[in-house]
Amino acid sequence: MNDYFFFSAPQLKRDPLGGTPTIERSADPMSEYSIGIEDHYAWANLVSVTTSGPNEILLDKRRVELLDQQLTASPYHHETLQMPLSGAEKLVRDVKTSANKRAKLALSSLIGELAPAKCRGIAIRVPPLPDLPATVAEVHADTWIMNRADGMIYHQALTQAAAQLNLRVFYFEKDNVLELAAQARGKTARDLERRLKAFGTTLGPPWRKGHVVACAGAIFAHVSAAPLKPKTPRQKGRA
Repeated sequence: MNDYFFFSAPQLKRDPLGGTPTIERSADPMSEYSIGIEDHYAWANLVSVTTSGPNEILLDKRRVELLDQQLTASPYHHETLQMPLSGAEKLVRDVKTSANKRAKLALSSLIGELAPAKCRGIAIRVPPLPDLPATVAEVHADTWIMNRADGMIYHQALTQAAAQLNLRVFYFEKDNVLELAAQARGKTARDLERRLKAFGTTLGPPWRKGHVVACAGAIFAHVSAAPLKPKTPRQKGRA
């Protein structure tokens, strides 16, 4: 049996002193949303989006740090080049451990704050590599892989955290995700882009192209993961 979920639009809570308005969340227990992710070296932007009729609704935006401060953000491309292999492997393990811990904490904290609403899944760009090689030496042996391996650490940390939290993972190509999201919503890409850019005007900076792309990914994932409505059974005696 399928359940159907609805989300009431969040209200902006005005600061009596005239500051930037914040989101006042009124999550319905029968609601769902999806998270779009713009991943970078050691940090990421998370945008939580839902839909209500013809409207796209931004529930939350935040930047999250994916690495402890004492660690290096790009171990494959920099520090490990001059290190003994044993030390290089340990450094990469430490970076991965930190990224994994922080990615899971970031997603679980966001989900907890938006509860009792339910997250359908995350949307994130196609991974920069099919997978990370097993050793630092293998990464250093291929320049193409080495140029992408550091980014893969954080991308993989986010997708693995999602899997551990039982969230579906949707991958998108940055070049066409806006068009796909618009088609899924029955809109033109220009209209949807205008709508998503307007989120930045409402909620204030920072709001850049990466946020818009992440929102488009979340919308496409949200529609793709929506439960199908059961067909109405044909009544007897009707053609």
